[in-house]
Amino acid sequence: MMKLPQTIPVLLFGASLAILSPQLCDAFTLQKVANFAQASSDLPVVKSAGLSPDMDVPWSKPVRIVDPFEGELFGVFDRNFLGGYLYREGSKQVISLWTHSSIRVLVTVNSSQARSSFYTAGRVYPRPDYLRFVSTKKVDKLLLKVREKVFQLDGSTGTFAVSQELATALKNAPDENLNIRLILEAGQTVDSEIGKGTVKAWRSIY
Repeated sequence: MMKLPQTIPVLLFGASLAILSPQLCDAFTLQKVANFAQASSDLPVVKSAGLSPDMDVPWSKPVRIVDPFEGELFGVFDRNFLGGYLYREGSKQVISLWTHSSIRVLVTVNSSQARSSFYTAGRVYPRPDYLRFVSTKKVDKLLLKVREKVFQLDGSTGTFAVSQELATALKNAPDENLNIRLILEAGQTVDSEIGKGTVKAWRSIY
């Protein structure tokens, strides 16, 4: 009796069954892993997934995050200023981190500012730096409009789960700014945008 080569099923789409030999499957898997490792090694590395008002990260670009508490993940950081110059009283900043499984959002409000100065030789000289007083706001709901569909997400501590439907929508979003609405703990509404640079970067995440 003729001995047939060993095969294993890989994918099933409707009535079509794709069959690959173990050797081909192993080669395919190894190549995929190698390509992913190569791509991830070229990404900028960020050492924390935490959000803060004065954080310094690559904005609107895919990054590899190596967090001491959460391990390694991939994401895109975004930032948007509302109300004019950041140091202006009442201005807001919306910072977000987009990963495959979650969206994290931080809203900060510049409540007041003070310009420092120093006194010497009978004169007061202003200094070019500012003392800022920043408060953070808890975000309870996140609304995103992708094309004509509105996604409403409920979360805790500013973190929102990403469903497969939302991930697909974000990956296929058009190359333009995307509108979001944040509902704060006290009921206030903050309307903001995600820049098209971040929208393009989502294709590497989702």
